[in-house]
Amino acid sequence: MAGLHLIQTYSSDSEDGHDEKKEDDHKIVNKLVLPASILSWKGVAYNEEVIDDPLDHDGRIRSFKHERGNWTTLIYISHAPSDCLRAWMSSVLNELPVQGNIISSLHISLSRTLVLKFHWIESFVEGVKLLCCKFDKFVVQLTDVRVYCNDEKTRTFLGIYCQDKDGALKCLTEAFDDLLAGYQLPSFYEDTSYHISFFWCLGDERARLKKLLPSLTSNLNTFLAENMEDAYVHVNDIHCKIGNKCYTFELK
Repeated sequence: MAGLHLIQTYSSDSEDGHDEKKEDDHKIVNKLVLPASILSWKGVAYNEEVIDDPLDHDGRIRSFKHERGNWTTLIYISHAPSDCLRAWMSSVLNELPVQGNIISSLHISLSRTLVLKFHWIESFVEGVKLLCCKFDKFVVQLTDVRVYCNDEKTRTFLGIYCQDKDGALKCLTEAFDDLLAGYQLPSFYEDTSYHISFFWCLGDERARLKKLLPSLTSNLNTFLAENMEDAYVHVNDIHCKIGNKCYTFELK
């Protein structure tokens, strides 16, 4: 009986020791961190999954979630308006029946917002660069105010339509569409309306804002007649933003 008691005691002590060892191992595992060589592969920082909170972005909802290895991409023409044009845009807020915001960084989109894989970036950038080398610099004219809504109907925009008499914008987007097809990425919108969005609000507010378009367009045309230099956008280069990096390609 004494021997049996010793065996039981040994067994009990062993189990307790195993539990303690598992707990210690768990603590060690939790404290281990990945080495820098893995955290930053080919110069790209490793990031944990990002959970978006619309409250952090004025209520805006992302069209797609953050995923490691996916890079948000946009091809566009950047536009830096004069102080006078910015003042006109801000004055529009007083006429609107909805609450929203003036957009600080203005551009003309030449692609949808795309999702690019990391291993595509180098060849994609080179492809955009080669295409831009084939196009001449050109000018577009600002004409009237129009209303737009994103695909998800979560945001509505006011934009100034850009008239392209020579068709350069259409030729550019068609060339980019051919490039995108090679990566099985979506082409630009079929019902293309090149514009500079300057105001956004939450939800689908097209019906309410469309009623104001005649007066807003009249107001804009009066302003542009008095400030002719603001009526034109001189397109000398194309921008491509991938993640937080922006590439600029000059036209010939």
